[in-house]
Amino acid sequence: MKYYYTTTLLSFLLISCGGGSSSGDTPTTIEPTSVPLVSFSISDAPSDSVTSVNVTFSSITLKSDNDDDDDNSGLDIPILDDEGNPTTMTIDLMDYQDGDEQLIISNIELAVGNYKSLVLNTSGCPQNQNGSTEFCWVTDSNGIKPLKTPSNKLKLGEFSISTESEQVYTIEFNLRSSMTKTAGGASYNLKPHGIRIVNGAEVGSLNGIVDVNLLTSGDECEMVFEEDTDHGKVVYLYQGDIVLDVVMGDEFAPDEALNEIPKNVVMPYASDSISFDIDTDIYSYAFAHLPTGSYTVAFSCSAVGDDSVEYNGITISNPSDQQHIVTINANVELVSNFTEN
Repeated sequence: MKYYYTTTLLSFLLISCGGGSSSGDTPTTIEPTSVPLVSFSISDAPSDSVTSVNVTFSSITLKSDNDDDDDNSGLDIPILDDEGNPTTMTIDLMDYQDGDEQLIISNIELAVGNYKSLVLNTSGCPQNQNGSTEFCWVTDSNGIKPLKTPSNKLKLGEFSISTESEQVYTIEFNLRSSMTKTAGGASYNLKPHGIRIVNGAEVGSLNGIVDVNLLTSGDECEMVFEEDTDHGKVVYLYQGDIVLDVVMGDEFAPDEALNEIPKNVVMPYASDSISFDIDTDIYSYAFAHLPTGSYTVAFSCSAVGDDSVEYNGITISNPSDQQHIVTINANVELVSNFTEN
């Protein structure tokens, strides 16, 4: 079945989301030089101390360079049900980790060109700490909490559509960066920071095991390890080779942090709390949907309290020798283990 929106045929893949409603305005389009099939999907990297992160999605809005920044411009693409009607879908982001994805919109002929932003439109997310948990909520150790998205819009960055006949883009949530507690833990915020759009043809993955001895061999490291808690055993990933005098930073938001951030601190591209497999007795980490290129991967056993807003000055790496330089290649699963020397 095909659905037409103005001059382009649209269909999308979305991982862990759903929903739909279209704008009443005629969207601005980019004149195509060809009409490749484009898909979008959503994936997730896990967050500490929560068991589910549920979001209701309604549509995607694409903005070209010719579109205004107001909420009424751009090409709005609703999520459709099996009969082709606009709908909404509520999905637990934590069901789609370690490279898993969920299709929500598919088979789109989309104009070739540069798009200055992609907006994920959510539906019914509360706008204050006392709001409803009907459509967007988080479950943590203390129960169900409201989950806010800013004005029910997650405004992401730019991306480009090439002339390739088929293209797949993944919208990757890094919840350790994009989700924060508010009101003393009474609610949560989901922000665009830490959510990326990556080209599925140009990504690889990275995973590995962490030697159990490293969990306590660093400075100020205790053997506190429980799933769904902030146990502080975290693997951080940075783009490029970290040069001398540059400090590998923990998770923080430059535009929101209230404390002073040293100029030589580099932000992580992503981070992952290690997990324990009870069947194999192995501690491990994993990163999926990584753009190709060089990275530095580092382990810290003392990352308790790393929030996504303030710079906490966590020691990375800890132990100090637990960092590696790796190269990510397209469609290749790279293994890089942390072992005691």
